[in-house]
Amino acid sequence: MIERFLKNIAVFIALLIGLNFLLFFLIKGFYIRDYNDVNLNYSSFLLADSHGTPLGDFTEIHNVHNFSGQSDSYLDMERKLNFLVRNTQVEKIYISVDDHTLSPTREDQNNLDRSAYYTNSNDYANYLEYFHEKYLFYYCVFLNDRYSLIIKNFIQNEMFNFSKWGGVRSKSTWESLSDVQQEQISQDRINNYFEAQAPSDKMSESLKRIISICKDQDIELIGLRFPLSKTYVDLLNEESYDADSILTSYNLPIIDYDSLYLEQDSLFRDMDHLDRKGGEKFAKILFGKKKDNSLS
Repeated sequence: MIERFLKNIAVFIALLIGLNFLLFFLIKGFYIRDYNDVNLNYSSFLLADSHGTPLGDFTEIHNVHNFSGQSDSYLDMERKLNFLVRNTQVEKIYISVDDHTLSPTREDQNNLDRSAYYTNSNDYANYLEYFHEKYLFYYCVFLNDRYSLIIKNFIQNEMFNFSKWGGVRSKSTWESLSDVQQEQISQDRINNYFEAQAPSDKMSESLKRIISICKDQDIELIGLRFPLSKTYVDLLNEESYDADSILTSYNLPIIDYDSLYLEQDSLFRDMDHLDRKGGEKFAKILFGKKKDNSLS
């Protein structure tokens, strides 16, 4: 009786492990995917959230590796910076200091489940926390609530979105939207980022630690503000959590390009993200000029 029970338990565990392996393979294929890719053969790196991703590999033409990640928070960037310091010679870091980057929404909208890949035990208060974040939470699909949500969305949006199987998937460009549509979408983004009055303490402290790491390691740190569309800038008005002011308080330079393409909607995929064409063009302007673009 006991032997049969133990055998059933063993079979169940084996099936569970097999299912976890298959689901993690799915997660890795379309969620983790390129997040774990980093080229350490550079000394200059761009750390940013989704605003940096349109620059793609165009930055490497100018000897800067684009280490941006969709939804990266300063906590994720801090992990990446520590990884770089441990594994290569870092001379310069460009980091996003846009109006929203200290938003409390980044405490929930981040990549902590993915950026754990770049951590080691020294990044945690104790080894148990390290083992949980780095291995259990990262590899065990059933312990990560975000993985469950991603799988659910994948099933709904990918497997059962029959319009995609026809090979045609249309998406309106930002410039093709009406003024009313642009304003509505922009306002929704602003409402999401700037619901709270004060910036996130967690994000602020993480940014300060990034500054401290760069100072200790003699790394040049440069703040960067990405281009925004005119509709978004007009609605944003004075809304900002002032991440750039933290850098300026440490006498660090800021490159401010948020008004660069106000009259060029064709370069944007939405209100505050460049498209691939815009990313290529911006990379040339940002890294291609050998002159001082900073504002202090």
